[in-house]
Amino acid sequence: MSKRNAAIAGGVVLVIAIVGAALWFGPFRNDDADDGRPGMRDGDPAAVAADAFAAAWQGGSLGKVAATSASGDVAARTGAIVAGLAAAGATDPTEVEVTSLEEVPPPEGADGDPARVRAALDVTWTLDGDRVWTYESGVELVEQEAADGGDPTWLVDWTPAVVHPRVAQEGERLAIVRAAAERGELLGADGDAIVGLRPVVVVGIQPSGSADPAATARQVAGIVGVDPEALASRVTSAAPDQVVSVITFREEAFGAYDSSLRGLPGVVLTADEIPLAPSRDFARALLGSVGPATEEIAAASQGRVQVGDLTGLSGLQLAQDEVLGGRPALSVRLDRAAADQPATVLEDFPAVAGSDLTITLDPRVQTAAEDALSSAPGPAALVAIRPSTGDVLAVANGPAGADGFARATVGRYPPGSTFKVATTFGLLQHGVTPDTVIACPPTTVAGKEFKNAGGFALGDVPFRTDFARSCNTAFVSQYRTISSQDLTDAAAALGYRPIDLGVPLFEGSVPVTDSDAEHASDMIGQGKVEASPFVVALMSASVAAGRSVEPRLIIDPASPEPVLGAELPAEPIAQLQALMRAVVTDGTGGAVADVPGGEVHGKSGTAEYGNEDP
Repeated sequence: MSKRNAAIAGGVVLVIAIVGAALWFGPFRNDDADDGRPGMRDGDPAAVAADAFAAAWQGGSLGKVAATSASGDVAARTGAIVAGLAAAGATDPTEVEVTSLEEVPPPEGADGDPARVRAALDVTWTLDGDRVWTYESGVELVEQEAADGGDPTWLVDWTPAVVHPRVAQEGERLAIVRAAAERGELLGADGDAIVGLRPVVVVGIQPSGSADPAATARQVAGIVGVDPEALASRVTSAAPDQVVSVITFREEAFGAYDSSLRGLPGVVLTADEIPLAPSRDFARALLGSVGPATEEIAAASQGRVQVGDLTGLSGLQLAQDEVLGGRPALSVRLDRAAADQPATVLEDFPAVAGSDLTITLDPRVQTAAEDALSSAPGPAALVAIRPSTGDVLAVANGPAGADGFARATVGRYPPGSTFKVATTFGLLQHGVTPDTVIACPPTTVAGKEFKNAGGFALGDVPFRTDFARSCNTAFVSQYRTISSQDLTDAAAALGYRPIDLGVPLFEGSVPVTDSDAEHASDMIGQGKVEASPFVVALMSASVAAGRSVEPRLIIDPASPEPVLGAELPAEPIAQLQALMRAVVTDGTGGAVADVPGGEVHGKSGTAEYGNEDP
């Protein structure tokens, strides 16, 4: 043992005055200033080694740590213990700090053993993005004399307890366990639940219940129709006793799968209640669904949601998941090596309940809209907006049992002759009146040839007749009356503009162009003009209200009154309202002339969408 270490063993501190200087002997080289942490001196080799270990663990580079042979592969052994924390988005600690350093006395009678110190550690993990778990741990370091007589080095003497003091032996693992928070409901304006708790059966797989969890996962995936390899990967990477959610069925729909799933090894069937609409198809594309989070949803949540968490999967449930979903409860658990040993909970984070959302959807109107589209011969959409408030009363997609695509809100289509409403609003502000005579020939040229559907012609007629009969050539002939910018501005005033509805929405596109041919095409809703059915409905609502209607789907409890948009020029709007009434009484909209109730105004339209017939 060196003289320095002999001084340690004797437990004394010798102070020798030499020409006014002082030399200190202790467990480490203490010839530099105390750095503020007990037992730590700037530049001391043991302190430097302890800090290097902390930095390596925090930085994910434990493979570079100098360690004793008994430590084995420090990076691999640590990684095996903490692998389960990846389910909460954590692979390495957020911070590892050495808080103190102290001598470890050698065992009695063990004269000649190398010096040993213990570094106390504060270890911090960040789980699910912002849940902070901090605990105290420690690591011992051993002094190794240099073979060539040079300066000794300090080696990390790693054991499983370094990761967490409760880890007692090889094979024990940290795991994440979640419990869903109470999810908020979607309420109607009357306060009744539109999407409320309804009975379901949750299909899950518990790896420890199957001799071959991957095979079970693939078999279940084939039965319920999910990706078999993705499910197998989730199941094999889960803790043995964790139940991995696979799919959730409405109680009435589960019967078709019950006999195939019940009794399979490792399959867990759990009766539960989750927020659901009155029926599977009720406003399905708009409201969306709830179920286990996919990898894509988890990645997009930036750590807030993890794969398998109960979350919104589509529509309003996905777009407003932060409000509705709250935060699941999270526990950090230590799974013991022996299956018969109970797990130990190391940390608990309580659930945060989600909040209810009040929406403007009217179940009666929504049901009527869906009934109207249930037997549509092809893809269809219907949107109902109350002009006086902008409240969205119904958003339906048809026919019944269709693909579930939210075409009413995110579909992108040439609006065709329905866009003549916006064009007419622009023309009426630039000198055209309903009585202005504008010829309607069978064809016309404006950069290219345009024709009317079916090749009809009206001759020299008032503009009101051109509008009612939807004469393409009459509208195209006015492409110099308003500029492309004028057309874009007119459309924006009626609804073709950025809108925050609270769900994904295609807001329409009316790009400004320098091409006469494109501008002429845009006048009749062709060219590069695009719209969603929602925007076309919003345009009609704005004409009816005489203002730029601000649509509203979600009612903010802090400001429940609707926002009224800017008023539109009174005379052009009054003229446009009369023109849209004439479409029903004297034009192409005669099919709805006898609809019960108030007067019906409208604009029919066709578009070149996938063929050359306008």
